[in-house]
Amino acid sequence: MNQRYTISSRQNSHFKRWVSLLDSQGIKRHHLCLVSGNKLRKEIGTHSGVNVHEILLPPWWTSRDDLPSQALQYDLSHSLFQELDVFGTKEPLLVCGVPEMSRRDLSQAPNGLEVLCPIGDPGNLGALLRCCRAFDVQTVVLLQEAVHPFHPKVIRASSGAVFVQSLEWAGSITDLDAPETLQWITALDLHGTNMSTVQWSKHVRLLIGEEGVGIPPFQFLERLCIPQIHPSIPLNATVAGSIALYAYRQHHSQP
Repeated sequence: MNQRYTISSRQNSHFKRWVSLLDSQGIKRHHLCLVSGNKLRKEIGTHSGVNVHEILLPPWWTSRDDLPSQALQYDLSHSLFQELDVFGTKEPLLVCGVPEMSRRDLSQAPNGLEVLCPIGDPGNLGALLRCCRAFDVQTVVLLQEAVHPFHPKVIRASSGAVFVQSLEWAGSITDLDAPETLQWITALDLHGTNMSTVQWSKHVRLLIGEEGVGIPPFQFLERLCIPQIHPSIPLNATVAGSIALYAYRQHHSQP
C-alpha cells in the first residue's frame, strides 16, 4: 500500500504548489494540473498517456479502491482541501502531468482540419475542445491569447477532452498578418461568405476569434459567416465554432 502523508498547514511547500495550479502561470511552471470530479477522475485513471503523480484526499474520504495505485496520497485538512476543491466536488483531486506541446509553423500548409484558437475564457475553451474532439479535429493550435488548456476550468468544461485532443502552440493572433500565413487560414466572423454555400477544402485551418474581440481586420483573409435570423445577438464563439466544425464534416466525413 502506498505511503500516505497528512498536510494541515498552508505554509507547506506541496500545498503552495497545488494552489499555484489553479492558474496558468503555476501550470506552466510546474508542468502539472489539477483534475476534479468523480467521473473524470476515474476516466483519467484509465488513460495510459496521463501520468497521475499525486492524489489529494479530503478528511472524510475512506475508500481507496478506485484511486490510481502508483500515485502518492495526501490527506488534507478540511480547510486546505476546500481551497483546492474550487468546484465543490468533495471528491479526491488528481495532480497530473501536463503533456508537452510542440510549436506549430503556421506558414506551412494545414494537415486535415485544424483550429486556430485565441480564446481566453476557460469555460469557452473547454467547451470548444470538447467539440473539436467530437468532430475529430486533427490539431487545435492555441494562440498566445488563449488560456492554458490545462487550467482546471478548461479541463472540467472539456470533460477531459483536453487529455486526448492534439494540441500545439503558436504566436499571437496579431502575428497572423503575413501572406505566407494568411493563405492557409479561413476565419469564422460576423461578416463574410455564407458558410452554407462553401465547398470546404479537406485541408483547412479555421480561425475562431475570441468572443467580443472577434477577428483582426486583416486584408486578404477568407472569412465565413453563419447567417442569423437575429444578428443583433451574436453567437457564442464556441457555438459558432461547433456549427462550423459540423459544416466541415458534412463535406468530409472521414478524417
